[in-house]
Amino acid sequence: MKKNSQRVGFTLVELLVVIAIMAILAALLLPTLSKAKHQAQGIKCLSNMRQLTTAWITYAGAYGDGLVTNVVGYPFQGQSSVDWASGWEDWSNPDDPDNTNNLNLESPLGQLWPFSRSLGIYKCPSDPSPLIRSVSMNPRMNGGDWPNAPIAEFTNPNKLSAIVNPAPVNAFVFIDERCDSINDGFFVVEMDFTNDMASLGNIPANYHNGCGAISFADGHAEIHRWRDPRTEPPFDSHKMQGGALTPNDQDVAWIQQHCSALINQ
Repeated sequence: MKKNSQRVGFTLVELLVVIAIMAILAALLLPTLSKAKHQAQGIKCLSNMRQLTTAWITYAGAYGDGLVTNVVGYPFQGQSSVDWASGWEDWSNPDDPDNTNNLNLESPLGQLWPFSRSLGIYKCPSDPSPLIRSVSMNPRMNGGDWPNAPIAEFTNPNKLSAIVNPAPVNAFVFIDERCDSINDGFFVVEMDFTNDMASLGNIPANYHNGCGAISFADGHAEIHRWRDPRTEPPFDSHKMQGGALTPNDQDVAWIQQHCSALINQ
């Protein structure tokens, strides 16, 4: 008696049904996976900020309460510089050796290196550029002079204990700067220009769904949402962004309030 043959494999219709189901599942899962990836990168970025700020605080403890230096404008004449982080990055110039030079973050050029010893904490994991650093420092944290935020006019503490106005919980230390804005480690804040004369010096990063990472002198870090679209001008790959007039920009006002204060205020 002849046995009935068993069917092997799938019909074309069955294969198409399986493929359609897989496509639907992928469409449903991809946004969730993307959101989870962004959340993970945000958590990592905050961890980097906390570690870098801990190194900054530890430096002060090791140097008699003195804050690490924050040089502005290096290097216009090719001079060397010892700073919290040295070098002059320029994403618009792929031949700039400082873009990928780890030595600018390590000792002796990088003053925080003995207290951090991790290249990864100097860069947001969401930064799309090959630059080694995405972080800049409050210009009025033992920073060099700046015409529109002069140290004769605004608080510029050189000791940890001198950070009182704004208070440590409100005084920002590090901020993630967009890769098409960053160069030195000095984040320009135009303190003299407020309200209808408000001006954006450097551009804060918005790598986390319109938000950027920022740390404070008490050691905590947070993801801050930028609310005015002018704070984040259109991104132009490999083209450096300059300062811009942004009247009554609430983000500029927030940065100014958390940067420094008038000495006689």
